[in-house]
Formats: sequence, C-alpha cells, structure tokens
Amino acid sequence: MTNKNCLNEALTLSFNDEKFKTTDSALNNFSVIEDFYVSKETCLKSESGPDAMSIFIVTKGSGKAKLDSDEVEIQENSMVQLTSNINEVSMKGQSFLISGVSFTSDFMEEMEVMTESLPNIFSFLSSGSFLVWNLEPRDTYTIKHQIRLLAEYAKKFTSHPYGKEILVHAFHVFLFEIEALRTKHSSPTYFSFSRQEIHVNKFIHLVQQQFRKVRAIKDYAAQLNVSAKHLTEIVKQSTGKNASEMITEQVIKEAKFLLKNSQLTIGEIAYKLYFSDQSFFGKYFKRQTGISPKNYRESVFLNKHTDRSPAYNQVEFSYSG
Repeated sequence: MTNKNCLNEALTLSFNDEKFKTTDSALNNFSVIEDFYVSKETCLKSESGPDAMSIFIVTKGSGKAKLDSDEVEIQENSMVQLTSNINEVSMKGQSFLISGVSFTSDFMEEMEVMTESLPNIFSFLSSGSFLVWNLEPRDTYTIKHQIRLLAEYAKKFTSHPYGKEILVHAFHVFLFEIEALRTKHSSPTYFSFSRQEIHVNKFIHLVQQQFRKVRAIKDYAAQLNVSAKHLTEIVKQSTGKNASEMITEQVIKEAKFLLKNSQLTIGEIAYKLYFSDQSFFGKYFKRQTGISPKNYRESVFLNKHTDRSPAYNQVEFSYSG
C-alpha cells in the first residue's frame, strides 16, 4: 500500500492486465523490488519516464537477455543497468530471480542528492546506455544488501523523524557501491576526459535535470561558463546532434510519456512542462511530431486495444506520472 498524503510512486508490475504493488515508496519516481521471480520467455517492457534508470541484479538463473537489438548473456551474479533508451528486454532461458532499484533525475532533485561527486555513473544515465556486469558473489551480496536497506528506509520515510536524511544517505552509499563496481569493470582509459567532453557531459546531465523549465541554449551555457556558440559547437562535435535538438528530444519524450501513461489533461501536461498555455504546447508538439497531442493520445489508446498480444507475459517497470 502507498501513503496517498505524501509523494509516492510505487513500482508497478503487471502480468498482462493484472496489477500488483510490490513495495511502499514515499518518493516520486523511486521504486525497489526484491527477490522478484521472472519466468522464462518473459518480456520486460520499460514504461518509465525519459530519464529513468533501473539497476537490478540476478541472484538466480541464467540465459540470454535481448536488449532491443543487442543480445547478452545473463547469469547468476549479473548486474544489469538500464536507461530509458532501452524499450524492451526479452529474457530467454531459465527462470530468473532479480532485485533492483529504479529512479529518475526528479527523484534525485527532490531528495537533493548531489551528483557532482559521481560524474561517471551519471554519464551513463545521460548518454542513454546499458551495461551488464558479471559480479563476484561478494559484490552481488553487497548490492543486494544495499537494495534491502533502500527498501526498508523507503517504507520508513514518512514515519521516522529523519526518514529523508536516512534514505538520502543510503542512496548515496548505493551509488558509491555502483561506482566502485564501474571502476572495477571499466578499462583505465575510461577516465581520460578532455575538457570538451566534461562540458558536454555536464550539459547532457543538466538537460536531463532541467529540460522542463530551461529550453534556451544560452541558459545552459551560462551555467557552464561558456558561450552559447561554443557550447553548440562542442555538443555537435561530440554527439553529432545539435544542442537544441537534444533539449527538444527530452521535452517530446516527456510529453509523449505523460500523454500515454497519465490521466492528466493536455492543459495540465502543458503546465507541468512549463508551457505558457495549452495552445502553445500543442503547436510545439505538432511541429516536432507532425501530430497534435490530442491525436497522439487517441492513437496510443487505439493501438493499446488493437495490438494487445497474449503471447507472453509482460513485466512493466512503470511510473505513473
């Protein structure tokens, strides 16, 4: 059960149309699952927001996981890190037992989690990557223990006088443990960042955090103490994309997510994304997608009812915006 009086978005798991709440969560966009059984030939489908990250460990089972077009080996003691560019994960082989955490930049901002001390782990989230690491049993135990603590502290968040502080501390410890593993499993050359790459990574991270309110290149450039022209040039050189396109992509991803997965009206979505009014939001959305927000929502609704397939169970990692 969840406490309706506080910020809470529990991780929702669904098998076909049946919904289950797996754990209490006192915060927006933060969820924990423990010892969750995933049957063979299962498809895990991400319905998270555009800046979500999920990290789970496999404590039992082995086989293959197809992450969109890439197929990787998954086994006991594997740790899988997913970001929102991964739309679907197909598990083939034996049954799996997993434990994991999902969170977004909104959660980190709400909790005032300082990420400057962990730039490398968050560059993964910004770049939209995924990783699979095969851990030693003692490392698996460490991460599973941290997940257990996060679950306990999330449940106590509203009842303990220092619930927020304890959860923030535990989340920091969890991130440092993940970063330690990233260091252990990454090649030494990974740490050679040029000044340009550092600026681009910081820009991408700022966009992930601020795209709802900040959409002008000059505002991001000011935060990075560079000119808008210089920022535009280095982002293009490093990513092949225009900086403005990257901001727009995040806005449209969030808009589509809210249109698909929330009960908010289009006017409320426009307000949530800091547009001056519904009309301006509608024109912006149509200019980028070729379709109005209303027609997009209707098309998603129709597809859900005409393309539903019972061929396999689905596990949806979803946050109701």
